[in-house]
Amino acid sequence: MAETSVADRYARFVLRHRWAVVVAIFFFTAIAAFYIKDVNLRNDPDSLLPLSNRYIATNLYAERHYGMGNIMVWGFKLKEGDIFQPWFVQMLDAFYDDASKLGFANEENFVGLPSPRMRHLGLSKDGGLDFKRLIPASGLSHDPEIRKQQISFLKKGIQTHPVLEPLLVYYEDAAGKKCNLVDKNGVLSNESVAYAHESCTAKATFIVGDFNDRLKDNYLSWIKAVHELQARYEKRYGDRVEFILSGEPYFLAAMVEEVWDKAWLFGISLLIILVVLWYEFQHWNCSIFPLLGVGATIVLTLGLMGFTQFKLTTMMVLTPMLLLAIGIGHAMQVTRRFTQELHKKNDVENAAYQAIRHTIVPASLSIGTDLHGFFAISFVDISFYKAYAYFGIFGMATLILTTTTLIPLLMTMVPPKLGSHERKQRHWERSMGRGVATLLTGPWKWLPLALVGGILWASAHYAELGRGVEALLAGEAGRSDPEVARIQDEFDIMPGAEKGIDYPRAAFKDHYLLGRLTGNGEVKEISDLNKFSQMMPGAITANMIIRSKKGVLPPCGQNARDEDDNRIIGPDQCYDDMEDPPQGIYNDVTVLKALSDFEDWLRKYPYVGYSTSYIQFVKTINMMLNTPAGEAPMHHMNLFAIPTHQHMMANHYAYADAEDPDYLPDPADTVQLYNAMLVSSSGPGELDSFVNTATWDEGVIVSFINTMDPVQTHKTVVDIQNYLRQHANDPGMNKIRVGIQAGEKIQIKDGERTKTIVTEESIPEGKAAIGGFLGITEATRDVAFDEWLHAPAMTSATVFLMTAIMFRSWTIAFILISLCFITLMSQYGLAGYMTSIKEWSANLAFHVQVALSIAMGLGIDYGVYMVSRLQEEMKATGSDWYKALRNTVQTTGSAIVISVVVLLGSVIPLMNTKLANTWSVSLYVAEALILDVIVALLFLPLIIHWLKPKYVFPAEKHK
Repeated sequence: MAETSVADRYARFVLRHRWAVVVAIFFFTAIAAFYIKDVNLRNDPDSLLPLSNRYIATNLYAERHYGMGNIMVWGFKLKEGDIFQPWFVQMLDAFYDDASKLGFANEENFVGLPSPRMRHLGLSKDGGLDFKRLIPASGLSHDPEIRKQQISFLKKGIQTHPVLEPLLVYYEDAAGKKCNLVDKNGVLSNESVAYAHESCTAKATFIVGDFNDRLKDNYLSWIKAVHELQARYEKRYGDRVEFILSGEPYFLAAMVEEVWDKAWLFGISLLIILVVLWYEFQHWNCSIFPLLGVGATIVLTLGLMGFTQFKLTTMMVLTPMLLLAIGIGHAMQVTRRFTQELHKKNDVENAAYQAIRHTIVPASLSIGTDLHGFFAISFVDISFYKAYAYFGIFGMATLILTTTTLIPLLMTMVPPKLGSHERKQRHWERSMGRGVATLLTGPWKWLPLALVGGILWASAHYAELGRGVEALLAGEAGRSDPEVARIQDEFDIMPGAEKGIDYPRAAFKDHYLLGRLTGNGEVKEISDLNKFSQMMPGAITANMIIRSKKGVLPPCGQNARDEDDNRIIGPDQCYDDMEDPPQGIYNDVTVLKALSDFEDWLRKYPYVGYSTSYIQFVKTINMMLNTPAGEAPMHHMNLFAIPTHQHMMANHYAYADAEDPDYLPDPADTVQLYNAMLVSSSGPGELDSFVNTATWDEGVIVSFINTMDPVQTHKTVVDIQNYLRQHANDPGMNKIRVGIQAGEKIQIKDGERTKTIVTEESIPEGKAAIGGFLGITEATRDVAFDEWLHAPAMTSATVFLMTAIMFRSWTIAFILISLCFITLMSQYGLAGYMTSIKEWSANLAFHVQVALSIAMGLGIDYGVYMVSRLQEEMKATGSDWYKALRNTVQTTGSAIVISVVVLLGSVIPLMNTKLANTWSVSLYVAEALILDVIVALLFLPLIIHWLKPKYVFPAEKHK
């Protein structure tokens, strides 16, 4: 009675002040519309996870200190001939100049054959290093003879640059197969290098660019300039050169561009909904007013996004779509009630009053269950989860005003004119009611049970629930199997549903339906990336930050010596560059050898295409300076090594002194000399992308990963971490630490400001933190494992309690939560199926998991409506189960079917863009909704009839 009283007072209040309510809603909607233009659609992976995560912190540290944070790659593959043709070199030089002048470019970090940083590593006449640009700053000469010499110098220069040649030049044999510069062991050997240079053709080269973070506020203008640049060169050279484009900022900008390019699909959703509403009510105001009310909610929500300046991703496109779909469902309920009441008395005022009074409470409870899905994910420490939850909660809450309240008020101002034919139920509604009632009360009533059982079995099969349970029960004895140990450590009870992420495929599908209508449907962003993966050493990077455990001492001040210039503060407290040996781990030959061994292991690793660091420069200089006079350095790749005593002994011919055959250089002095020579011969800042030349105490190893398969990327991270742990006490390795540690304070860039963050222990067992996109991939996988069971469990708990309170029945709550479990299990099964076919756009990655809780919250609505109507019909029919079930399905059941049609009509357009993140979430939501309808109409009534809860069967005797 209390609820009825509140509903009654609310209905009378809003009707009494209808103009104030309507004007207020539209006034705030107009204000919100003003802020829509300020929506901050940044699409920034660095802002997804907490900055205190060690993987994320390591990546940010590497970007701040070594650059190359937003990497773009342009590829140029010749259709005929090699890259050492004058016209091509001139084109490449011009393209490099234009690309490095794009907005937000960090020109000093660009790498390519025309780059000032690309120099021929040669020797001067006096035996010193002679670093010259591969291509003159003024470009190639117009004189044919001089140009020929310049091309020859370019070819020789890049082919004697073992550090960057494997990254920047693609070789192909006569059969069109890639020729690798490194051998099967990942080593630059005499044989592998000679084969590539002499038996293969340099068919392609690359320009690697870097852009600053201001780009993230200007994606649309930037990508437009990128497209214009490429189109200009393709128009002139497209018949001779294949242009390929990829990279993180390009992907992220292309996603934002796709959102705006396909915004017209939102209109298709509106059209579908308008058709359904017209079919249901056959009056223009009954079709327009629901859209108007839900539109107000969408505008209010988008305006709040713009006002708060929350950093959003393209996933937020789902928010207005879901609000549209859910809001229309509520709008249809109140509109239907209004028309029914209007038929009874033909009194507009009474119809509005009865519609609001009867729908406000169930609408509030229904929206409350919907909110549970958003509420559960609001606690996940992922920015787009929080944004999705916050704005979803706000938008859902406004539906009470914009649909349940606003629509009846507008109907009183512009009432519909109803005809007598609208009193009758449609034939399909009556047929569905009779058919379902007959099925569930006849001999075929076991069919829905068998259907649900089949769905659960298939889901468990694809999710590999049996394998997960078996591994968990294996205990300590089973841990000799690494996979069993992993399942136990991560409690991966459904290992068939992969939780890792393939970021490019999570961003874009490989094909899409609309594309097939105008072509082959291929998504260029993915096809170009696949080409790069086959040509370049790898598509994503892994950054290992190398720092010493001890650190460096501060410089000695004047107080370090007494009046007689005697040192009174020892070398254990301060550093005197005139007296003490050079500081820093990069002046320590044992550390350099340990890091060289680590890189050799990386290059042999199957999923690492190439690895580079400052160590490679030291090895290159060692090879150049010690190759016998008159011989080519590239024919002595055995000297491409750190000059340890063991190496010198094994290659005595290169290091022995003719006058003193027993003499060998001191290894420590040798590497310190190499460091000095490299610094003096390089341009300002040219080595800063690899090593801190101010302290020589930290640097970075950059590896290029040749896979994006989430299973393989995780294995790569684990194996790197295991190598570092196994070799932690080896000579040299015992002096270093890799990645950012827990509890560290580091400085990062936040827009134009610099702020300090403190890292948390976010990696089990204190393993090394790896940066680059590989590290970000692993960080998101860790979060996915934390939440794939946790968030749905939270949703289940809150829904269970709310339904128990709503119906005052533990039995009803148990039945409804069981329906949620069926839906959830089917989604895990869908994830398992997608994993089995390696459809990495829709496996159970963290961006897909957002659908689990939301789908549960939405799905419970149908069960609530069915239970409520069954209770009413049991009273109205004198507990005649057949009639009660038939009437329930004819009315509430048909409304549920129409609501699902509207929901599906809203998400289908999202499944026809190139974007994989919106497609995958739409897929999971659509699957859940379809299953929810089937279960609510066919399975729920069976369970209620068998268990006979008092809420529905009050006359039954319960012992």
